[in-house]
Amino acid sequence: MTRKEFLSRHQIIRYLFFGITTTVVGWAVYFVMLLGGKAIAGIPPEDTASRAYLLVYTVAQIVQWIASVLVAYFTNKKWVFTDSDAETSTLRQLTVFAGGRVLTFVLDYAVTYFGALGLSALLPILNNVAVLGIRMNLNEITAKLIAAVMVIIGNYIFSKKLVFTKQK
Repeated sequence: MTRKEFLSRHQIIRYLFFGITTTVVGWAVYFVMLLGGKAIAGIPPEDTASRAYLLVYTVAQIVQWIASVLVAYFTNKKWVFTDSDAETSTLRQLTVFAGGRVLTFVLDYAVTYFGALGLSALLPILNNVAVLGIRMNLNEITAKLIAAVMVIIGNYIFSKKLVFTKQK
């Protein structure tokens, strides 16, 4: 194995570690906002289609996105893509980074929302399940998990190819 292959593998491992860390932070924010919002608005766990649900869902997704972008940018800059161009300003990198994350936000939003709708129609028994004493829709969680895998892969490719590169 060459030095370049070794470093590339370690970069992917670091990216996965911090990607999972970012995902956990984002999910904590998302599910607190979603479950809290649903509780405040009186939205039942099985509701994934009403206007009230869509509003709470959208706010949870946006707040999660902001938290995740900030955590991901700074961890990626410091510990993952350490060979990136140090001459590029943080503001420029953060702008390009956040721009790419907007694309994967749309992917996350659509896969989670439509996935929850579709899974809820297919598996209604999972729409209102008690987990640790909290009533929730396991179809929402499953859709969020599927979206997360897609987003992590997309974010890595975007960050590696466009954000944290060496300028020639």
